Amino acid sequence: MNKLNIILLLAALASGFAVVTVQDESRQHYIALDKAQKQEIKLDQDYARLKLEQARLANHKLIKVAAEKQRLQPPSANNTVMIERKK
Repeated sequence: MNKLNIILLLAALASGFAVVTVQDESRQHYIALDKAQKQEIKLDQDYARLKLEQARLANHKLIKVAAEKQRLQPPSANNTVMIERKK
């Protein structure tokens, strides 16, 4: 019975060690998942902010005001050059 008790003791120790290792790995994966979810939320917020800023900057009135402020004018027919594409 001594050999069987030693084998069972070693099996119980190995099982306990495996449980602790798996729990630690699980905890580490959960921490990584939580960080990734927080980063996802931050990136979503940044994306929404940038889309809003893009919409604001694409406003026709804002573009027109900026063009007038810089004294920009649309190109005339004399300034337009047609380039033919060779096949």
